[in-house]
Amino acid sequence: MATITIRQLDDEVRRLLKVRAALHNRSMEAEVRHILTSAALDVDGQWSTARTRRPTDDPRPTLRLTEREEEVCDLVALGLSNRRIAARLYLSERTVESHVSAILRKLDFPSRSSIAHWHARRPPQS
Repeated sequence: MATITIRQLDDEVRRLLKVRAALHNRSMEAEVRHILTSAALDVDGQWSTARTRRPTDDPRPTLRLTEREEEVCDLVALGLSNRRIAARLYLSERTVESHVSAILRKLDFPSRSSIAHWHARRPPQS
């Protein structure tokens, strides 16, 4: 089996890989592993039911956010702190923290900025 290093990739592929890795908060090597693993799961055109994301550029979750989580998600995307979100929605700060944690878990995101990025790219909800 041949070994290919990231240095051997052409500049444009390396640039795109770097952007994609940053988007998912992974190293370039981890992103390559993820891409190859995903490709291996898609051998016969079937996506594994264990996957939490759809096979598109839009990382919409297969798990649905609750109505309240959607509201919190909108406010996180605006850059509001938990305290400000709590004041706006008449909730405790701890409740907002729980909602944010649930959103991060359901979307499989590492940070609030990932929520904001996803929120900006997703299509309008009907």
